[in-house]
Amino acid sequence: MGVVGSQVSIFVLPGEDLGRPLVSATMTRLLTVAALLLSACASSNTTPEMLLLEVQTLTRSGDYEAAAAAADAAKAQIPADSPLQEDLARAAVEVSIASGLEVVRSLSFADEDDAALELLDEIEGRFPEEPMLDAWRRRIQRKQADRWFEIARSAMASSQFEAARVAYERAIGYEPDHGLAPAGLARVQLLEDYRAGLAKDYYFDGVRDLTELRLNESENSFEKSRRYDAESERTRRRITEVRREKSLARVEYAKELVADRRFAAARAEYAEAQRLDPLSEEIETALGTMRVEAEVAELLNEAGSFVLRSEFEEAELLLSEAAERTTMQADAVEATREQIGSIKVEQLYRRALDLEHDFVFGAAILAYREVLDGRDFYEDARARLEALEAYVAEAARLYAEAEAASAPAEKLVLLRQIEVFWPEYKDILDQISGLEGE
Repeated sequence: MGVVGSQVSIFVLPGEDLGRPLVSATMTRLLTVAALLLSACASSNTTPEMLLLEVQTLTRSGDYEAAAAAADAAKAQIPADSPLQEDLARAAVEVSIASGLEVVRSLSFADEDDAALELLDEIEGRFPEEPMLDAWRRRIQRKQADRWFEIARSAMASSQFEAARVAYERAIGYEPDHGLAPAGLARVQLLEDYRAGLAKDYYFDGVRDLTELRLNESENSFEKSRRYDAESERTRRRITEVRREKSLARVEYAKELVADRRFAAARAEYAEAQRLDPLSEEIETALGTMRVEAEVAELLNEAGSFVLRSEFEEAELLLSEAAERTTMQADAVEATREQIGSIKVEQLYRRALDLEHDFVFGAAILAYREVLDGRDFYEDARARLEALEAYVAEAARLYAEAEAASAPAEKLVLLRQIEVFWPEYKDILDQISGLEGE
């Protein structure tokens, strides 16, 4: 960029229209008049001064390509030893600088300030100590400094102090004498120092609580410490240590609940223990077991409700499922099954009693035998069975003797003996009634 040989280079941003003038409407009119005068002069006798004026006029109008071409043409037409060559060289430099600043301006207006500053560095490298370039640099840096200052203020408002510190430093980096950023950075540093002090105080509170096994208080203190110093690895380790201790306490209590067969409560304790110590495989295994056993306990409770309503088939279905799933309540499953068996036997015994009291001795004998099936005794079932069997045999003997008796009085006596213990035996009541009527 700049004057290279006899050619004047200009800065062009892709897509930019550098023909747009950067002057007011009034100046545009004046420049147009000047251009017309130059054109008129060029059509007659053109002087070196007019050629130089043409370059300067086109530059100020923003027509950098035409200005560069005019500078190259003027350089060829003005004698090499002419004093105007120095002015022409300066005019060519101004064309390059002006075209470059046009691109810088466009980039800055598009909020591409980093790219604008890079371009300024390039221009300054070719044309050092140009006051216009320094002015533009300061303007863009001030814009960037103000932008980072606002970012820092927003970060402070949301207590993002590290982000605020970085943003204030960026603002000061762009504009060291910024009016507000240094004070903001100092405030951030004060707050960070204050928070660091709080983090340290809470940390040692947590250590003291941990030493005295006040685990909840210790965890709270360490959490507060981490709130003010989120990056502290030591605090993180302490929190993990406290939670592991709390987890062990939960596991011990869960084991007590298991011993008391309170599986649902044990499941809750193991779940909390896992939250506190999520990496423990032992806790994960125990929690899985408790989930199953808690569900089995619910099956047993439901089966017990069916048993109380004597709905034994439904209860047996639930017990079968429970037996397949449990590893810790097999005895409870068997106990419930034994309960079902006991209730069934009790019901059968009561039925046998009812049949006996209703003088249905045959059915009662069958019921008593079923009660005693597989057991030596149950209540007084064996004695009652033997008594009923004796009654049946005695009734059969007396009835046969009554049928063989020839005297009505003798037959009546035999039938009345049967009536004493089995009044509904066969047809004895009808026979007794007939014999008494004779």
